[in-house]
Amino acid sequence: MHGSSCLLASRRGLVRSGALVVVAFISAGCNAILGPSSVDDNWHSFDSGHFTLYVRPGSFAEGNQGRLGEVLDDQYGATLAALNVSYAGRISAFLYSDAADGKLDSNRSGVAYAATEALRATCTPPLDGNLFVLLQHEANHVIQRNTLGRPGTSFMNEGLPSAVLSTRFHDYGKDFLYAWTADHLSAIPPLTNLVDDEQWVGSQVAYNASASFLAYLLEQHGAGPIKELFQVSSKAFGQRIQTLYGRSLDDLDREWRAFCVAHRTSSLS
Repeated sequence: MHGSSCLLASRRGLVRSGALVVVAFISAGCNAILGPSSVDDNWHSFDSGHFTLYVRPGSFAEGNQGRLGEVLDDQYGATLAALNVSYAGRISAFLYSDAADGKLDSNRSGVAYAATEALRATCTPPLDGNLFVLLQHEANHVIQRNTLGRPGTSFMNEGLPSAVLSTRFHDYGKDFLYAWTADHLSAIPPLTNLVDDEQWVGSQVAYNASASFLAYLLEQHGAGPIKELFQVSSKAFGQRIQTLYGRSLDDLDREWRAFCVAHRTSSLS
C-alpha cells in the first residue's frame, strides 16, 4: 500500500513571527505507482469541480465537505496558473477520520498517488490552515507529477508543492516562507548541498528552504525555467541552473537569502 514515501513534505513547528501560528503539517508522501488499496465501502462521496471527496459517514470531513472541496478546487486552479500548465484530471481524495483509520503516520498526514490521480489523508478538527495546507500539498503532488513528469531531485519533490500554495484560505504561502527563511538563515545549508540527493536528509529546514527558494524563483523568473528544471538530476542541477538563469546556484542562493531578508524587513516596517 504505502510503497516508497517519495514526497515527504513535513513542516512541523514553523512559527510565524508576530503571531504564534504553528503549521502542524506533519507528514506527506507519494506512492508513484499504486492507488489507495483495500478501500472499504464505508464511504459517502461528494463531487466538487475537480475532486471527488470520499468521507466517512457522519465524520468531520463529511460535515465540512463543501469548504474542503472549495479549498482544493481553488488550489487546483492556483497551481495550474502558477506553473502555466494544463491538466484536466479529476482527483479522488479519501479523507479518513484519524491516523488509525487511514493507516497513516499522524492526524496531520497523507499520501499522494499520482499515477492513479488519488490521495489519502487524515481529516481531523479544527478546520484551519493546517488542515488546508495538508490537503493542498497532497493535491499538488498529483497535479505536478501529471503535468511536469517525474521530479529529478528530492529538493524539487519536496519544495514545489509548498512553493505554489494558494493563500486564499490561510497565509502559509510564499510570504510566510520568505519570513521563515530570513529568521533561519544560519540554519539553512548551502543550496548546493540541498539539491544533492546524497546529502538530502529530509530535515525540516530542508523542506522549508526548498519551498522558499522555488517560490522565489517562480516570483522572480516565472514558471518556464522551473518546468525545465523539474526533472533534472542532482548531478546536472548546477549546470542547468546556470543555463536557465544565467548565473550559478551559489549566486542565486545569495540573491534569494538577501531577498528574504529585505522582504522580512519591509513587512515589519
